[in-house]
Amino acid sequence: MMSGSSFVLVCGQITSSMRRFRDDERGAMTLVILFVFLAMIMFGGIAIDVMRFETRRVALQQTLDRAALAAASLTQERSPTEIAQEWFDKAGLGEDLVTVDYSAPTVSAVSDAGLRRVNISARVRSYNFFMSIYSDNDYLEAPTLSEAAQGVSEIEVMLVLDITGSMGSSIGTGKTKIQALREAATEFVDIVKANDTKNGISIGLVPYAAQVNIPETLRQQFNAVNVSSWNFIDNVGVPNINCFEIPTSAYNSTALSRTTPIRMGAVADASSNMSSTTNYVAAASVQPNPTARNCTTTADVASTPYDDATANQVFLPTKDGEAVKTRISRLQAAGNTAIAIGMRWGTALIDEAARPIYTNIGDPSVLGRPADNDSIQTRKIIVLMTDGSHVVNNHVLDAYKSGPSPIWRGSDGKYAMRFWSGGFDLNDNARPTNCSGWNIPTSANREYFVPHLKRDSVKAKVKSTEPEGQGTGTSVAGACDPLAWKTSPSWPLLNAAGAPVLDAAGAPIIVNATRLDWSEVWRYLTVNYVSRQLYMRSGVSGATNNTTNMNLMRATYLSSVSNLDALLQQNCTAARAAGVEIYGIAFAAPDAGQTQIRGCSSFPKENYYYNAADNGKLLSAFKQIATDISDLRLTQ
Repeated sequence: MMSGSSFVLVCGQITSSMRRFRDDERGAMTLVILFVFLAMIMFGGIAIDVMRFETRRVALQQTLDRAALAAASLTQERSPTEIAQEWFDKAGLGEDLVTVDYSAPTVSAVSDAGLRRVNISARVRSYNFFMSIYSDNDYLEAPTLSEAAQGVSEIEVMLVLDITGSMGSSIGTGKTKIQALREAATEFVDIVKANDTKNGISIGLVPYAAQVNIPETLRQQFNAVNVSSWNFIDNVGVPNINCFEIPTSAYNSTALSRTTPIRMGAVADASSNMSSTTNYVAAASVQPNPTARNCTTTADVASTPYDDATANQVFLPTKDGEAVKTRISRLQAAGNTAIAIGMRWGTALIDEAARPIYTNIGDPSVLGRPADNDSIQTRKIIVLMTDGSHVVNNHVLDAYKSGPSPIWRGSDGKYAMRFWSGGFDLNDNARPTNCSGWNIPTSANREYFVPHLKRDSVKAKVKSTEPEGQGTGTSVAGACDPLAWKTSPSWPLLNAAGAPVLDAAGAPIIVNATRLDWSEVWRYLTVNYVSRQLYMRSGVSGATNNTTNMNLMRATYLSSVSNLDALLQQNCTAARAAGVEIYGIAFAAPDAGQTQIRGCSSFPKENYYYNAADNGKLLSAFKQIATDISDLRLTQ
């Protein structure tokens, strides 16, 4: 160590040297060397003082962190102050060091049922060896702070879970994926709620496949358009099935407007689900397939005590863990994969803008939620899980979702299609005027084609005296049949043999049909059936190509896999920016699914992303996430 008097002596020596060697070249060089040596001592000494201080500050910070974690543990029975002081005493800070002072720790704690938060602060002062020689800075000093918490306070959780058809498969032997999911998600709820002695955690459920099915009460909280008719009552919707086609512009935010119009998805089977036969096929044999609908649901199973049609619906958040577990136990596998749509509903229902929804239709236990997005008192958590990757799906175009259709349905379950001037697209006055030799002028108003009345082959008219439809010419398969064209949507009731059914007076019983809304067309018929049996079978011009017909009524929803991937990542970015923590689980998923889930997860990825290759790892992932939510952790 260099004292002040030593420093003066060195300076005096330098001055003498300057006089002695001022005319000497070698003396000048010596002078430069002496100044450089002095600068090295000065700056090197400053660095030593700073490093000594930083070493001691880090030692204090580490001690504070350990003490805070120990004091915040809910398993501790002593007071946080006692525990923190004991850690300081045992750390031995400053022992055998006379050039450093550590202040006594100041401890403050907040403790309640299910939550303990501890704040500890202290100061470190390190006395300088070198800096005090050149200045009045005898020491370096700084405050140090640490805060730790354990417990569950205000936490909002949304479980966004894949319930697609692939979840019905098994990995190796044993249970199916959907069974493993039910078990893992149930364990998650058990762990979280067991630690929730303050009753501060709410949990909601968003099952998703090609779409997300929401309850009618939730649909009514938004400005839904294209709402389906049912039993000829307008705008009541299909029972238990409500799917929105959220605009792509809404994926770059978490809030979902309750006033902007949002289109409903038609509950329709837009798949190619029947053969290419030109013969008549009864509609009853080609019913819409629930699993092929863009908006999926499940059929009711008599052996269950509940209505299975609601099993895969969104379940709004509640603090009732048992209610959540009941809904988890009912999940069924069906449909294709649209992770982006599931995530979009998860973010919509955890965003602060959803608070009026909770107020209007939510569980009383969650009134006032969701909390503000920037609330420091609340953690918002989404657990997003998939076993697949994005798959494109067909949907019905807006013009064919609702409103009067050109299709009539009779009480016998048979159908008619109307073709008239000014009709819908291919229905616009495309009727044949010559039907196997019989003239059907447009002035005759025979606008209704009844497919089940059309014979598979028709003999052409030869003689002018031949009654309509009773020709004696060559039999032609698929030819126009005048008996299938009517002036009104009515036809004779036929028995299984195709003969008219007679009333008591011996007259044919006539079936009168009722016009269907487009939404009710899809209740009974598939898009493919309408194309083949009502358009193509009619033989009208322009309607002989099945692909053309179907593409008139349907299109690929959200266009492509790459678009779905982009929308998912947009929404995940918006969620993270809004303060939502996203835990991602890829459950035996392909590489593309793993990439999307990892990209969506919060940072650091190693804490928020789980690649669960089998049922056991899925269970472990849910357990770890549940533990993390209530884990002991440093908060500052």
